[in-house]
Amino acid sequence: MTAETPDEALNRLAADLGNSLHQVAALLGPLWDAADGVRNVLERKGWSPAVAEELAAEYLRLCMKKLFSSLDN
Repeated sequence: MTAETPDEALNRLAADLGNSLHQVAALLGPLWDAADGVRNVLERKGWSPAVAEELAAEYLRLCMKKLFSSLDN
């Protein structure tokens, strides 16, 4: 077995990082969809788009905080 060159190692690490980020995005997709749903419901109920977006972003932030804090245990 031959040793990896620095360029090969960097390319492998970049590919691994890309795959990991793709997996994270897939796992977080349902949370982003839920936040979009919150925003849509608020807008349908008469909230301004700016306020609905702000509240949906806060909802998403709290969901992600809960998700990642549960990984510490």
